[in-house]
Amino acid sequence: MYIGIFIRTEEPAYKNWKSIQYVSDLLKENLREKEYGAINHYLLSCIAIKTVPGYEAWSKARRPRYVEHYRAKGWDGVYYEIEGFYQCDFKIDGEDYDRFASASEEEARRIVAAKVVESLSSLDRLSKKAAGFDKERFKSDVINLFKEHDLL
Repeated sequence: MYIGIFIRTEEPAYKNWKSIQYVSDLLKENLREKEYGAINHYLLSCIAIKTVPGYEAWSKARRPRYVEHYRAKGWDGVYYEIEGFYQCDFKIDGEDYDRFASASEEEARRIVAAKVVESLSSLDRLSKKAAGFDKERFKSDVINLFKEHDLL
């Protein structure tokens, strides 16, 4: 399975982008060889932006979506066919944002890992098209991976 975290952030939280990248790389390296069924590409978007009253829509997390067949245009202009694509956003906002922005790299990693685990609850609402996805084993593998690396 391909899994990764796309990052959207701003100052002062930008200084901890490496923590988000660390968690993304950890997931990518450890879940690369595993197969869980219907979902082959799992993309998380981390939105670490302080919400300003009146501008909530600018940094709103999109609802999760699963697409059986997805056609995407790469940076090189070539189209890629992707089978089993799932996208889910999670936000670091409010008090969590303040903690994340002022956290050490190690603490920032823990905050990101906790948000990733929290976002796994969206898998409980998967469409019937993705019924073949072993979400319990996937959740268990992610949680155990984070525990092994002292992130939970």
